[in-house]
Amino acid sequence: MPIKLIACDLDDTLLREDLSISSRNREALAQAAARGIRIVLASGRNIHSMGRYARELGLEGPGEYMICTNGAEILETATGRRIHESRIEGGLCLEIVAAIEERGLPWQVYEDGYIWVSAPNPWAELDQRLTGQVVRPIAPEERQAFLARGQVKFVVPAQPERIAEVLPELQAHFAGRAEVLISKPYFLEVLPLGVDKGEALRLLCGILGIGLEDVLAMGDSMNDLGMLRAAGQSWAPANGLPEIRAAADRVSHLSHEEDAVAHMIESCLGPLA
Repeated sequence: MPIKLIACDLDDTLLREDLSISSRNREALAQAAARGIRIVLASGRNIHSMGRYARELGLEGPGEYMICTNGAEILETATGRRIHESRIEGGLCLEIVAAIEERGLPWQVYEDGYIWVSAPNPWAELDQRLTGQVVRPIAPEERQAFLARGQVKFVVPAQPERIAEVLPELQAHFAGRAEVLISKPYFLEVLPLGVDKGEALRLLCGILGIGLEDVLAMGDSMNDLGMLRAAGQSWAPANGLPEIRAAADRVSHLSHEEDAVAHMIESCLGPLA
């Protein structure tokens, strides 16, 4: 089947360690777009930290979309208009915070371009460097308002060993009520029930009138699994997690540092020059 849409993860797939897009990857995406193929960035990031990459790739015109917040949001890139949003309701937010804090861990949420943290921590500072969003502590008098209005996701930052330890506990605790996954070894995420990049991809393809069999998806981590399973063709870079490489239809011999995205696109579409 012809490829009509390419869904591409950002961190550790399209982006290099220095958070840049290589010229080869940028050119491969541009050439695919020139053939009429839609390019959709799909990330755990929100629009405030994804927008610069969309602009760099020229993906901010009318009818361009991004899958943000691991699928909790689908946004029109040019305007920021939400065409889909899932939120955790306020009562469940209170339960999530209680469960996180019972385990002695901090938490953070994202609003208005800021990383709002329950307590300062080095992982939030790393998140600030990665995303360009400024860290702000949630004042005690603001906390109830943050939780009552609901959230699109919570992030729990901690040492990778601690994240791996609490993952099954929180998954069991919130089974049937919220999605709990690891996006990076040091970030555990709690999302609305049923949310992942794969479900968002299905919704977007339905809106655009594109069959999932005509989609190429590329990703490296566990938050990409649903998207890789949903797409007609799925690829992982060489640096992808073992579970992701096993789930993908094909695996590039190149890593995100070595223009894996360009290699994957060229392998599917043929020479682009």
